[in-house]
Amino acid sequence: MAVTPFPNSSTEDLKAHLAELDEFGITIVADVLTQDQLQALPAIVDRAMAVRELHPGQKPEHVVNYNMCANLVNYDPVFEELCLNPAVYSIMQHLLGDDAVLSTIATLEPRPGAAGKDGGEVQGLHRDGLGEGRPVEGLQGCQSLWLIDAVDPQNGATRFGIGTHKLDLPTDTPIEEWVRKQGRLGQFSLPAGCVLLYDARTLHAMSTNRSGRRRRALACFFAKAGLPRMCDQRFYLDREIQERVSPQARVMLGLDSPEPLSALGKFYEPGETLPTPSIGA
Repeated sequence: MAVTPFPNSSTEDLKAHLAELDEFGITIVADVLTQDQLQALPAIVDRAMAVRELHPGQKPEHVVNYNMCANLVNYDPVFEELCLNPAVYSIMQHLLGDDAVLSTIATLEPRPGAAGKDGGEVQGLHRDGLGEGRPVEGLQGCQSLWLIDAVDPQNGATRFGIGTHKLDLPTDTPIEEWVRKQGRLGQFSLPAGCVLLYDARTLHAMSTNRSGRRRRALACFFAKAGLPRMCDQRFYLDREIQERVSPQARVMLGLDSPEPLSALGKFYEPGETLPTPSIGA
């Protein structure tokens, strides 16, 4: 079950990444972020995390162990086009359709020194829920984790249940114990600039940072068009930004989508009030 980073710069590369996603539920694209981007992004995401906007409806007590900020397109122009990088976007379009929508873009990292219950991991293995149980042919969503800092198990590299996207989960055994016994638990040591793409059904979790080194990343979650989003840009994105983005970015951000407004994976009926994000929580 070896998953190693490689570029996505040819038709053969694309086929190989799609094959890995199908088999393992995860693939790693090498050298996506440029050196200029890697020099600029740490300060940009630190400014955003100082604001600390949570996802609409997200409870502050559930994210005390993380530095984060959601709705990043509101915070710096770099995020308007970043996720259109063809090395990542081409994979999302093959998986989810040409009109795949960015359900959320957030920056996050485990707080150095923070730990979970009894000193354990800061987050338990889970799947990303999406779609309110609506029947959808094929994959509903795919996450991408853009590494701004190098990661390894010591500074909180994300844990994955390799291949669990196709498996039924046990009801009588703790999930992490089951994944370990299956020999499917994986963590990666990777340089900054890589992007990990994984099927929303693949078990994963943020890990405890025991090193004190920074472990910042962007979490850019794409969904099939027509499904509810975590952060609907039609409602939460500043109007001036909506008016200036490129036509391709409008599609990616879902700014002209016909379905009802949504937040945290739920559609809202006309007249209903969408939740206000917590700021500085």
